[in-house]
Amino acid sequence: MGRGIVTSLARANIPVIALEQDAKQLEFGKKAVTGLLEREAEKLIKQGLTPDTSLASVRFTLDFAELYDVDFVIEAVFENMELKKEIFRKLASVCKPDAFLCTNTSGLDIDEIASVTNHPHLVIGTHFFSPANIMRLLEVVRGHNTSLITIATAMNLGKTLGKVAVLVGNCPLFVGNRLLGPYLEQANYLLEEGCNPEDIDKALEDFGFAMGPFRMMDLAGLDVGWRSRMEKDLTGNKVPEGTPARQRQGIRYSPLADMLCEMGRFGQKTGKGWYQYEKPGGRFAHPDPWVKDFLQKYRDTHQIKPRPSNPEIILERCLYALINEGFRVLEDGIASGPEDIDVIYNNGYGWPKHRGGPMFYASTVGLEKVFDVLDRYHKENPDVPSMNPAFLLKKLAAVGGPPIKEWRTQVGKIANKL
Repeated sequence: MGRGIVTSLARANIPVIALEQDAKQLEFGKKAVTGLLEREAEKLIKQGLTPDTSLASVRFTLDFAELYDVDFVIEAVFENMELKKEIFRKLASVCKPDAFLCTNTSGLDIDEIASVTNHPHLVIGTHFFSPANIMRLLEVVRGHNTSLITIATAMNLGKTLGKVAVLVGNCPLFVGNRLLGPYLEQANYLLEEGCNPEDIDKALEDFGFAMGPFRMMDLAGLDVGWRSRMEKDLTGNKVPEGTPARQRQGIRYSPLADMLCEMGRFGQKTGKGWYQYEKPGGRFAHPDPWVKDFLQKYRDTHQIKPRPSNPEIILERCLYALINEGFRVLEDGIASGPEDIDVIYNNGYGWPKHRGGPMFYASTVGLEKVFDVLDRYHKENPDVPSMNPAFLLKKLAAVGGPPIKEWRTQVGKIANKL
């Protein structure tokens, strides 16, 4: 992420100091940034343009003290709260008092990170999407104390970098990743109930996604989600003894991805995940007979009776779960309107643009239908709370599901009563 962010800044002719933890990583990062800029230059040359591939605006260093006079800092270490807080303590002691301090976290608490600084009003989330030099979306996350000038500065940076910046509120996983959770959850439950990864991916790719959930997870690396679940004590030896394999704290849970990771199947990087690849790092996903056999043994072990399924059911289960969480985000005031959610999903999550974004799509399907499908599923599966229709969805469906252009008024009226 750091390399992609540095590349984006350099491409926008913004002077950068790139800080790393050791000399080896610093040199590796410098070569990576150089390579990214050279590849982008080749594309511009093919278009008849003259690129500037100079690294003159980037200074690489191992010394925190060199940040003493910077105006804007973007931290981009991996998702670990204690590590981020340690870095922000250093930044608060090194940087000038009016420096804006940004974190590239994809879902950690902005306010907790800001709490270790002397000026929490200057702390904000700048959630870039990978690869940061290519992906257009930038989630700008306001904390409880974040000032208006800090927000305006971060939004303006996004515009300068050619990003689509969307302002969102502070909650676990923010907007994009928060909606993604129930979507992936349902995809895993469909596997338990009789589908294979390629069945689910095909249904969603036929809908218009460039990549279905299991190909996407293989590309990102299954170990990324696994590490996050381990930190939340959802897997491994931190799970209380006697906890059912398919349950956590009384809520349904699928351990399938955890089981693959325990076997070293992390996706493309290892050549095996939900699919098999021609080699570690290979790009072409092939259905894996081993996975099909693994899933059948899992169903037999847990006495799961396969449920009938088809592309329509797959789409309803996955997409309506995602949409339902979108309504909860609106209830909570994390997104200012349904349009913001649609912009996030069009520009960061591969939602097919001809479908108009998840919230617009819900309005075209009909909110009554979305509500009815969710309500029926939740009544049959009360241990899946993510499918319990959101209060806002219920209210909007009850008044006839107004067009999306009228949602902002309706959302405001209903939110004031919550």
